[in-house]
Amino acid sequence: MYYGGIGSVLSSDRDRIAEIAEKLGKLHENDKLKIYYRKKGEYIRSILAPSDYPEKILDTAEALSLSSLSIVYLPENLSWVDGEILILIDSLNISKKIIVSSLDGKKIENLVSSLKNFTNFELNNNLNEIEEFKEDDKGIVYVDRVFTVKGVGTVVTGFSFTTVEVHEKLIALPYNKEVEVKSIQVLDEDQKNIGSGVRIGFSIKNVKEEEIKDMTYLVKPDVKIKNEIEGNMTKYKWSSINQGQNHIVVKGHAIAVNLISDGERVKIKSSSPIPLVDSQIPVLNVNVKQGKPRVVGYINL
Repeated sequence: MYYGGIGSVLSSDRDRIAEIAEKLGKLHENDKLKIYYRKKGEYIRSILAPSDYPEKILDTAEALSLSSLSIVYLPENLSWVDGEILILIDSLNISKKIIVSSLDGKKIENLVSSLKNFTNFELNNNLNEIEEFKEDDKGIVYVDRVFTVKGVGTVVTGFSFTTVEVHEKLIALPYNKEVEVKSIQVLDEDQKNIGSGVRIGFSIKNVKEEEIKDMTYLVKPDVKIKNEIEGNMTKYKWSSINQGQNHIVVKGHAIAVNLISDGERVKIKSSSPIPLVDSQIPVLNVNVKQGKPRVVGYINL
């Protein structure tokens, strides 16, 4: 059974993103989000390389939210973009962090000293050896595309964050509709089952594309789903909370929410279902002035 780990490469220098990603895998998908793979036995490492940052922070945050490894290149001359990247990683509480830079390690430590979730990182300018890492089982499959294949039917692609078997029944969000997985493909090979952290293609039984064309996730029945959540807000000292329209990011999707703050305690409401699969959820405000951090902070549930 295939399983894997997902990492992202971020930098204010776009040329460095491709250079680093090519050391870690072979380019397999060359859309707005480039995906590189390296396969060893049943283990597959996927490296995501967002190409539209800083213009599109939500796209970058979505890619990063799929990752348990973040690799950041920091240049000699730092800018607000580099700072925002570090804040974004902190807000998502990415478990494994690698920094590639000619900057002194002590300088980097001082740079991230105010970020609570950045206490442990690795300074690695080689990247030839990265320990195998794998994704936890969250009971969820992130979906990025829904389309029809002649002779096959409705197909979805995305990343698994749980084990799935052929003929298993899952709940399609936001429709709350039960669907059955008819077949599974990984790297163009048919599989009977898959584990967490794998790029997948599922054919879905007895469902037309137009019925689920805006699908965001496939989830197992025991995953908690809510449209309204409350928690404690940790705000970055250089940002401000915008009462009202904001975005949260959950496993690959930015979700528009209405936020009401009462000191540290916040309540958010969304018309889209929110799967509660992580204990820390970042809050972004894309309407701030350029140069100001768009990452407001994060909510602990």
